[in-house]
Amino acid sequence: MKLDHFVVTTLDRGADGNFKRDDEIHAILGDKPTEIPVRLLYDDPTLNFVTRYACFAGRTLWCAGDGETAQRLTQDGKEHVTVQCPCHRQDPAYEGNDKCKINGSLGVLIEGAGGIGGVWKFRTTSYNSVVGIMSTLSFLRSITGGPLSNIPLTMAVRPKQVSDPRGRQQTIYVVSLEFAGDIPALQHIGHQIALDRAKTHL
Repeated sequence: MKLDHFVVTTLDRGADGNFKRDDEIHAILGDKPTEIPVRLLYDDPTLNFVTRYACFAGRTLWCAGDGETAQRLTQDGKEHVTVQCPCHRQDPAYEGNDKCKINGSLGVLIEGAGGIGGVWKFRTTSYNSVVGIMSTLSFLRSITGGPLSNIPLTMAVRPKQVSDPRGRQQTIYVVSLEFAGDIPALQHIGHQIALDRAKTHL
C-alpha cells in the first residue's frame, strides 16, 4: 500500500497475511513518521540498494532482469529462460496485471532501534524513489571519497508533483536519503571514517 508516511513492521504476520506494525519502534519514531534516522551498511551503493526489473503473476516472480536481459519462467513453471529486454510490459502506458516494474530494496540500520545486527528493508516499485536514492548514494560517495557505511542519514518521504503517461498532474510520495549537514561536514565525516579504518586495519 502506498502511504504518505513510513510504517515499520516486525517479521511476524497477522491474520490478514501482512507484517505486523512494530509498536516499539513507532514509540520512538512517532505514529506516522515521515523521516527516519538511518545508517547504511556498505560503501558500495549496489550492496546497500539492490535494484532490478521484476514482473509478477499473482505472487509468483515470473520474470526479472537488469533492463537488458531477464530470466523468465517457462509456461510449465519448471525452468527459467533468458529473454531480451525491454518488452511491452515495461511501457509506462501498459496497464496489464503483469506489468514489469522497477524494484528497489534498501537495507538500513535504524538509529535507536534494536541492537547490532537488526537490519530493516525498504522495498519500493517507485521509479522516482529508485532513481533518487541511487543518485544520492553515488553523490554522497563522490563527496566522502568512498565511505557510505555508518554515515548518519535521514530517510524521508516527501510529496512530489509529476505527470502520468497521459500528461495528467498528480501528487506522489517519493522516498529519499538526506544528509543534514553541508558538503564540508560530509567530507570531514568521510575522512574521519577512512582514518579510523586505516588505524584499526579494518
